[in-house]
Amino acid sequence: MIRPASVLWAAAVVIVGYAMFQVKYEVMQQEDQLARLNRQIADSREAVRVLNAEWSFLTQPTRLNALSKRYLTLVPIGAAQLGSIDALPLRDSPPAAPARAEPAAPRPEPRPGAKLAHFETSADE
Repeated sequence: MIRPASVLWAAAVVIVGYAMFQVKYEVMQQEDQLARLNRQIADSREAVRVLNAEWSFLTQPTRLNALSKRYLTLVPIGAAQLGSIDALPLRDSPPAAPARAEPAAPRPEPRPGAKLAHFETSADE
């Protein structure tokens, strides 16, 4: 006769075995995903290195100078192109100061110990 405790222990062993099986395959999937991501990172870094090398080649001063001479018709700026100081518009005169208003009458100082009136508003409620 099989005891109930033996059945429980056998069931526990089966459950734990199945759980370990699931964890093992989940870890293998995570390792595969990690390997894929590491390959993508390495490929991206290689692409950045290639782009930096191309940028260095394309921005060489001697190459840019040769291209500018071939395709652009640039000449040094002459003094006649700049113009003269007389051609600049004069600055407007500053606006006239507004007329001063009469000084306001001084407010009376409250007497010491005097209380201010309290007005009820909806915010006070």
